Amino acid sequence: MGFGAAAAAIQFYIYGRRHLTAAGWRYASSKYDVAALDTVDLTGKVYLVTGANSGIGFCLSKYLASRGATLYMACRSPERAEAAKTEIVSASGSSKVFIVIADCGVKQDVARCIEEVSAHESALDGLVCNAGALLHERTETKYGDEVTFATHLLCGSYLLSQLALPLLRQSTSPRVLFVSSGGMYNTPWPRWELATSQPGHKYDGVVAYAYAKRGQVLLAERLTEINPDIKFVTCHPGWTDTPGVEAAFGKSKRILQPLRTLWQGTEGIAWLCGCDAKEIVGGEFYLDRSPQPKHIAGPFFTEGSYTKNSRGQVDEMMSRLTSAVGQVPIVTGTPLAAAVS
Repeated sequence: MGFGAAAAAIQFYIYGRRHLTAAGWRYASSKYDVAALDTVDLTGKVYLVTGANSGIGFCLSKYLASRGATLYMACRSPERAEAAKTEIVSASGSSKVFIVIADCGVKQDVARCIEEVSAHESALDGLVCNAGALLHERTETKYGDEVTFATHLLCGSYLLSQLALPLLRQSTSPRVLFVSSGGMYNTPWPRWELATSQPGHKYDGVVAYAYAKRGQVLLAERLTEINPDIKFVTCHPGWTDTPGVEAAFGKSKRILQPLRTLWQGTEGIAWLCGCDAKEIVGGEFYLDRSPQPKHIAGPFFTEGSYTKNSRGQVDEMMSRLTSAVGQVPIVTGTPLAAAVS
């Protein structure tokens, strides 16, 4: 680990202890009215949440349904999706909860997901790209993409949001939320070969996850420039006690204590879903309802330079993403590159 990486990791951990734990949430939320979320009326609004059967996605889905929204839950497992839907319907009393079976790391599944929603809805008010994976061994999708990269960034964020644009543009207050992670503070976006964990490079699941999360932050910034009529943001739940954290860290999660409860990690994301779009600043990185710094690797938590990317590097990332999704046709036969252009 080089000096820049070591400095970023140390700064991130100290920053995380202050802001990302349950204590950090209690301090941040003391400045706003958490209970006001219980009065939000989302009747007539339509949301698509990926990774909706567990963790943050499940908690958020339960909230959206409870506030009257029409909810589409994108999940990989039919069994887990049905169990989650049953619990959400029971808790909310909503009859407007629907399941879309899709693996958000697979291009055709993502395309089919949007086709299914489009078949029933004329507009989409909110897209929450939450599906994710943090693996300890390099694993590929059936199209040869590394799973973490494909699920978090290539398909689950970039492709999904691009295919959803026609529906989003029919909403009066459209927004796209990429559920990212504070782990992105540890790294800039790297060379494409590293970001995509190409064979021949040593694989580290935590590093692959951090690369994808930094990519989401850069993606939200660039898509905000391209689509100023839609609010694209990244957001994160802090250090929250989710099944994903348990699977990734196991007993080591004690270094993140006190972990946030599921609702403490979710409520800032729920606010982004239900607030007036005028309150959202496109391209920002949110925690607990407020935009946060995107770089803290410099002395005394200043921006520094280690985790920053040049505009040319982001241009290349966007070009590579576009090329990568264009390699597989949508189930209707339309090339993906044409669909997102």
